[in-house]
Amino acid sequence: MFKLAWRNIWRNKGRSAISIAAVMFCVIFAVVLRSFQVGVWENMTHEIVANNFGYLQLHQRGFWADQTLDNSLDLSTLENASFTNHPEVTGLIPRIESFSLVSTGEGTKGTLVMGIDPEQELPGLQLENYMLEGENFGPNDHSIVVAEGLAKFFNLSVGDTLLFIGQGYHAATAYGRFPVSGIARMRNPELNKQLVLMPFAAAQQMYNLDQRATTVVLELAEDADYKEVSEELIASMDTSALELLTWEELFPEIIQTIEADMAGGQIFVTILYVIISFVLLGTVIMMVAERQREFGILVSIGMRKSKLAIVTVLENIMLTMGGALLGMALVKPVQFYFKYHPIDLSGQLQEAVEQFNFEPKLYTTTSFIINVNHGSIIFLIGIIVSLYAVWKIMTLDPIKSMRS
Repeated sequence: MFKLAWRNIWRNKGRSAISIAAVMFCVIFAVVLRSFQVGVWENMTHEIVANNFGYLQLHQRGFWADQTLDNSLDLSTLENASFTNHPEVTGLIPRIESFSLVSTGEGTKGTLVMGIDPEQELPGLQLENYMLEGENFGPNDHSIVVAEGLAKFFNLSVGDTLLFIGQGYHAATAYGRFPVSGIARMRNPELNKQLVLMPFAAAQQMYNLDQRATTVVLELAEDADYKEVSEELIASMDTSALELLTWEELFPEIIQTIEADMAGGQIFVTILYVIISFVLLGTVIMMVAERQREFGILVSIGMRKSKLAIVTVLENIMLTMGGALLGMALVKPVQFYFKYHPIDLSGQLQEAVEQFNFEPKLYTTTSFIINVNHGSIIFLIGIIVSLYAVWKIMTLDPIKSMRS
C-alpha cells in the first residue's frame, strides 16, 4: 500500500506540488508569526533583566520584602567561594540600591540611587550606547550619571551638581554633593524617570555602608540555566540568613505582561490555524473531486473501499509530512536572518515603543522548538482533514462516480 500511495503521489505531480506547497506555506506563516512574538520578548527580557537587574540576586533575608538599608548584606561575612565555585557562576557583583531626595536650585525630587562598580557593571548596562551627553564615571570618581527623565525634570546638563539627602545605615544621615558626568537614556521607563548611578564606593560612603551592600548580582555563564543554578545554590546555602531570588520572583509584573501578550498571540495563531485548516481541506476536496472516476473504477474491479481509503490517507500523510518538513527547513534561515537583522520600526509605532524605552526593532527567536511544535500541529491538521477523503470513499457509489 505504501508503494501504491507513493506512485499515486508522482502520478499527478501538479496536484501533489499544490498540496505540499499549501502545507509548507502554512508552516512558514505560523512559525514566522510565533517567532517574532517570542523573539521580541526574549530581546526585551534580555535588555531589562540580563543587562540591568541580573537573572539571580542575593540579599540578606527579608530585604526584598522590607527594602531598608538596615537589611543590607554584610559583604565581609559572605562566603564568595560557595557561590563562585559553581561552574555556571562567573562572578559576584555587589550593588547599593536606595532612595534619596535630590535637589538643585529650587527643585527637589525623590530618586532611586544605584551604587555600582563601573568596571563590572557598565559593560552589561551598555550605557555608552545610550549616553545622551557626557561620559561614564570611573570606580574612584566622585561623579554621577543621571537618567534622561530626571535630567529633564531639573533641566540638568553635564557639569551641574546635585545635592543628596536621605537616611543611611542605622538611621545615619546620608548626604552628598556630586557633579553630573553624564546623562543616559535608561531602557526601563520607570528607571528613566528617576535613576541616578554613582560609583559603588561613593554610595557606600554616603549611606554609611562600610563593607555592606543591598544586593549581590550573580553573574552567570553564557546560556546558563538560571533556574537550575538557583536550585543547586539554595540547596547548599544558609537560607536562614540569605535569600536567592530569580528575576521572575523579583519582577512578577514582567511575567504577567509576557503571559498576557502570549495569550493574545495564541488567539491570532488559533485564527491562523482555522484558516490553515480550510486551506488544507480545500486541497483534499480538490484531490477527491479530481479522482472520483478513478475511485469508482477501482471499487468496481474489486478493490475494497477500506484499502482504497488507507492508500489515500497514506498519500495525504506523505504529502503533509513533506510539506511540514520543507516548511520547517525553509523558515529556519528566515529566523536567523531577522534574529541578527531585526526589522526597524518607523513612524508612530516607533514613537510608541520608544516611549517605553524599548529598542524599536522586531527580532525573531531561533528556537527550533517553535518549528517542531507548529510543524507537528499543522501535520495533525492535515491528517484530520484527510478524513474527508475517507468519508467520501466509504460512501462512494461506483456507478455515479464513473459517470462523473
